[in-house]
Amino acid sequence: MRNGLLLDHCIEPGGDVNVGIFARALGVDTFELMRTAPTQRHLKDLHAVICLVRPWTWTASDSWIWYHSKRLERFGGRTPAMMVKEDRCAELKDFLEAGEVLTRLWSPALPIHYSPKDVRIAAND
Repeated sequence: MRNGLLLDHCIEPGGDVNVGIFARALGVDTFELMRTAPTQRHLKDLHAVICLVRPWTWTASDSWIWYHSKRLERFGGRTPAMMVKEDRCAELKDFLEAGEVLTRLWSPALPIHYSPKDVRIAAND
């Protein structure tokens, strides 16, 4: 859970998101974070969404990747990043809190069917 605890320390006593700590928690550059969320309102929305999905992803960095890449069928294929940019964060949070998308954030791994080509009899048989 590398940098996962930093998410808890991103909000300053005044309620603003500390950009430096948040960028470090996500494993991204500060400029990249500010390009995605240029205002405090966007940063707060982004933080809320990341904190909602963080328990279902491996790391905060994975939450960041999910935020930018997960296409949500319910919203016409928009990603969470698009939803926040369109000021639809409340609608997105309601959807995430309902838990529909969180049960299957990542596609299941492809099944591996291993069948050895050269099967040898065990030495003690």
